Amino acid sequence: MNTRLMIEATKANKANDCTVYVEVSVSNQTEKKKTVRIPTNIKVNADSWSAKSQSIIRGKSKDYYKINQMLISQKELVTDIIAELSQKGRFQLSAIKQRYIEKTAPVTLDFFEIYDAFVTLKDQSMSRNGIKDFKTLKTHLTGFEKNRKDKIVLSEIDNTFFEKFEIYLSHLKIVEKSKDSDEAITKLFADSTILKNLQTLRVFLNSQQDRGLPINMTYKKYKIRSKPAPALITLEPEEFRLLLKKVENDRLESVRKLFVLQCSTGLRYSDVIKIRKNHVRNKSIYLNSTKTRQKLQIPLNENSQEILSECNYDASTISISNQKYNDYIKELCEHVGIAQPIMRITYRGNKEIQDPLKKHEIMSSHHGRRFFITQNLINGVRPEVIMSMTGHVDFRSFKKYIAITEQTRVNAMDLWSKTFGKTEK
Repeated sequence: MNTRLMIEATKANKANDCTVYVEVSVSNQTEKKKTVRIPTNIKVNADSWSAKSQSIIRGKSKDYYKINQMLISQKELVTDIIAELSQKGRFQLSAIKQRYIEKTAPVTLDFFEIYDAFVTLKDQSMSRNGIKDFKTLKTHLTGFEKNRKDKIVLSEIDNTFFEKFEIYLSHLKIVEKSKDSDEAITKLFADSTILKNLQTLRVFLNSQQDRGLPINMTYKKYKIRSKPAPALITLEPEEFRLLLKKVENDRLESVRKLFVLQCSTGLRYSDVIKIRKNHVRNKSIYLNSTKTRQKLQIPLNENSQEILSECNYDASTISISNQKYNDYIKELCEHVGIAQPIMRITYRGNKEIQDPLKKHEIMSSHHGRRFFITQNLINGVRPEVIMSMTGHVDFRSFKKYIAITEQTRVNAMDLWSKTFGKTEK
């Protein structure tokens, strides 16, 4: 296929201006040449046009360079459409024109109508926690629209929009209860929260670009800062052993069983609570991950076998809501004596914020999964074997759960010394 920019000078208006077309033609030895002309929204003066260079002649218009760049972008758009259609198989030339119209048509829908339709579609394929980021982003975008007193338009979201949205998020405040009293504490968003919202917005825009809606591509030029890698904290083996002892409080005992089951299987909260008798056979758990739809197979160990046996292989008897579960895990860990002083580090711009805590204050269901992964690595189990049990499909997401403990480093150097140290005479 050949593409070129052209005008029809005979159809010039009274000011001698003509519409510029992108002409696409195809010919071969067996068929007659076929052509389709796609009108752009750009008009040029017929006297300034060069058919040879397919552009405005230099000096014939004060904006000749800018207009020529716009024309090149229209020709490139048609070329991209041809490549897109070619990947799907055979197509008619008329399909190129139709796709061009779809891609360049003005968006008549309200931004939040488009966004809500996107979230509704995503809601059918993502877990409740997965869709939560998009719903949170909508809340912040709604606030941003009110703050700037100007409606958000999809095609106008560019790198400047990202810059202003990041500044807006950096000034938002959240209210939390004090650890030591019921007093409310007002805090600014951590950098990680801001970056998460910017990344989620980029995911949305990428999806709308794939749909062919008119998007200002400069949004991709905005550099979203990388999140500083946090120091991952996990349970130590001796702390896990404290959780293996039954507690007198019935509520905390149910939480203990569920948390130990997570620690000994590596399952997410959404998966561990759905274990039933029909999921266990041949001394292994077989189920599909709620979040990723991955088929999981996790052999039982002594700890998971004991918990499942006690609840008659029905995790619903010890299940609890996710929010209360995370709160009660903290209470449980404090109850059994997991109170090591730690320092939680977050960032606000270039400023490091240190928050002294006790270890039980940060414990959540994620730490059960992290303990399972970290301990199996320490025990020498290959990452790909662990990933087959946890349902991770790539190492990038898997490594977020790996906590390198102090003992791991000591063990590594002990092994080094045994391998390369001087032997005693």
